[in-house]
Parts: sequence; C-alpha cells; structure tokens
Amino acid sequence: MGPHQAAIEELSRKDKDIKMAVEKYGMPNDRVTQGGFDTLLRMIIGQQISVKAANSVWGKMVNVNVNTPNNILTATDASLKEVGLSRQKISYSRDLAEKINSGLLNLDGIKHLSSEDAHKTLTQVKGIGDWTADIYQLFVLADMNAFPQADLAIQEGAKRFLKLEYRPSSSNLLKIAEKWRPLRGAAALVLWQIYRVEVHEGSKIN
Repeated sequence: MGPHQAAIEELSRKDKDIKMAVEKYGMPNDRVTQGGFDTLLRMIIGQQISVKAANSVWGKMVNVNVNTPNNILTATDASLKEVGLSRQKISYSRDLAEKINSGLLNLDGIKHLSSEDAHKTLTQVKGIGDWTADIYQLFVLADMNAFPQADLAIQEGAKRFLKLEYRPSSSNLLKIAEKWRPLRGAAALVLWQIYRVEVHEGSKIN
C-alpha cells in the first residue's frame, strides 16, 4: 500500500461518509509519480491542450533536445515555436528553466517544506497556478493535504458525494474541505474516484 491509499484508509477511520464512498466506489489507486523539471515542464505544456497534442509537443522537444533548462534558455523563439510552443508557453518554460538554474526553485528541497511553503514556492513560477501546484504536490510529493479545489472533476465528485444540486465553486469546496485537514488530498482522491465511476466511465452505482 502506497501513501495515497494509506492516507485514504486513515481518513476513512475518521470520516464515515468517506469510508462509505470508498466501499461504494472502490479504493483509488496509488498514483505517486516521479517529479522534477521534466514533470513540471510537461504540466505547463499540457495546459489548455489535449493530452495527445501535449505528448506530440513533448516528443518534438525531446527529438530536438530542447527539454533541459540550459537548452530551453539557449534555444531561439523560432525553434521553440517550431516544436509547438505558444509565445506564452515559451515564456513560462524559460521562467521555469531560469528558476531551476538559479536555485530559486529547488525541486529536491521542496520535498521538505510545509504544504503551504511548497505551494508558494511552486506558484512563483510563471504558468504554475494553484491547480498545477496542487497536482504536483499531491501526485509527486505525496502531500496529503494538497487539495486541487479548482479541478472540475473534484467539484463534480463533491456535488455527488454531498448530494448537492449544483457543483460547488472553488471557494465553497475549500471551505467544505477544511474538515478533512490534514488529509484533504485523500478526500480529493475519493472525490475523483466518484467522478470517474459515475461520470467519466459512464456507469451509475445504485
């Protein structure tokens, strides 16, 4: 059992509704992934485009060797546009590379920061907003207090979990999640599971 499932089990012991949801929808899989510059860069690249398109851009970047901080900083705008990066994402990618090279963003050191400090450190990079930081914290750092309240799937899962008429806003969902501290991330994983089963997979459980 990995950190995600262990945290969900711990939260289930404290919250009977979470426990019932896990019994009904199944235990979410552990999804801890390797982090680092590549991971953050790919998250930036993937913003507002399909997974297929993002994978295509990344593949082109690897092929022409512009997938490291130094090479991104020395590449021309034209060469970065050629692989599929927009002007905005070129700016974001270079800002990430600069902060990695300067040490302002230490992806090894960030593992030892508090949840709040890790979030602040990540969001100082252009193009890394709350959602991207929360996802990195939850799935790379296994920070079980990270809670991506702006995620539409989590909001939809919360609507069903709480039997609400409307999908809760980010701010309302954040207030709801206070009761799950310091295991808000475990609750997020359960809400995602509800969304996957009921909406994404198109199967209702009665």
